[in-house]
Amino acid sequence: MSRVFLVTFFISALIACSKAVDRPKDSAAGHTVGDSSTGRLSHTQLVAACREAASQHNPKVQWVSDTALTADLNYDGSPELVVWGTEGDSLFVFSIVECSGKPGKVWSMPLRALAAFGTTHLDVALEDPALGEGYLNENCMGTQTTTECRHLFKIDKELEAAYRRGGRGLSVGVEDRDHVHIYWDPDSKGFVSWRP
Repeated sequence: MSRVFLVTFFISALIACSKAVDRPKDSAAGHTVGDSSTGRLSHTQLVAACREAASQHNPKVQWVSDTALTADLNYDGSPELVVWGTEGDSLFVFSIVECSGKPGKVWSMPLRALAAFGTTHLDVALEDPALGEGYLNENCMGTQTTTECRHLFKIDKELEAAYRRGGRGLSVGVEDRDHVHIYWDPDSKGFVSWRP
């Protein structure tokens, strides 16, 4: 079963990323990387192609090159790649890149990290996109007075179902301090951030 999933993921990701970005060049040999007889990219080459899509989308960002996350973040059953870095001395930018089953869409979100957190060195982690009624009650002060809180209460069950199917959200922030929660909003069909 896991081999079938892995093969399916690899083939879907290969097709999506090969349509989304040009293949990177191997600077030492001067040729396109991958197996020229099949046109397939290895997992490493696939990640590199997806990173390149993020770089082309945000050319001013200094990307962290040794770390990335992979998860189903838009709840479509296919994993996305998450990469992050900094722009200038005050912005933290992360990008979510579709690299499997879709034609390589890139979503990017800049955070004014220096102003919000006092640093641009933020942690990025996967989390359950559903924050839960207890968390929402505590962080929405036990009421549903703001538009954001009312909306989060409304979609919480949908986010719980997405989590059970393998969907994840992101937590971006400083360890042992507050975080920005990033999740796919099923109503707006886009990524949304919420900071309690």
